[in-house]
Amino acid sequence: MKFSFEEWKTVGTGPAKHEEPLPSEVLASSVQGASLLGIFGWSGGFPVEKTDDAKDGEYAIKLVTLDTHEISSSFVPALTAGSLFTGTFNAGPAMSGDQLSCTRFGVEYNKKPLTLKGWYKYTPGDKYMNGTDKKNVTYPEGTDECAIQGVLYEAVDEEENSVTLTGHDINDSKYRVATAALSDGSAKADYTYFELPFTFLEGKEYDANKKYKLAIICSSSKDGDKFIGAGGSTLIIDALEVVGE
Repeated sequence: MKFSFEEWKTVGTGPAKHEEPLPSEVLASSVQGASLLGIFGWSGGFPVEKTDDAKDGEYAIKLVTLDTHEISSSFVPALTAGSLFTGTFNAGPAMSGDQLSCTRFGVEYNKKPLTLKGWYKYTPGDKYMNGTDKKNVTYPEGTDECAIQGVLYEAVDEEENSVTLTGHDINDSKYRVATAALSDGSAKADYTYFELPFTFLEGKEYDANKKYKLAIICSSSKDGDKFIGAGGSTLIIDALEVVGE
């Protein structure tokens, strides 16, 4: 499973016109929902873009956290982190204020994952904010950090129903089997290599007879799912790869 970010497609029209990374049947991102911000008067760019600041090839992917707290609509969170993940994005739940259900993490994976590796650089934004309560945004002391992680989880539950984790349970679901996570999400001015081993959770092991999904999740704000971070935080990633056996 390799992602070079060399191929993109143009989607949408007018202020919603944007680019999305390919292959679209595997990769999704927060730009799919944020492209609609123009409806609410937003003109501050998109949270996911291609960039020619690449480690290999012509392009890499750039994830940017947007400070959207001044948009009055309840459909728009106070902070919109730039995120890339394997899986799908469904904007529907956002219409009822449930942004975390929009991200449906994971694609089918039939190997035992060993490592998640690639290159990244990161610049945190200047003004750290807590937008969990959009009506009462605060600015605590702190510096934003990025996040890069992998999660292998069981794709079928005890009743043989399909399992898909979302922003609500990707970090604590009982179906999680193994994880790999970047431990240092601080600023990196130059491209920095990472190779993260998958560690199996207590009591869990890989079973070739079971069905699994693999979620690779990258974010320009590690607590973006809680709407905490800094506008302008920028994570650039290239040559992302999962090694399995």
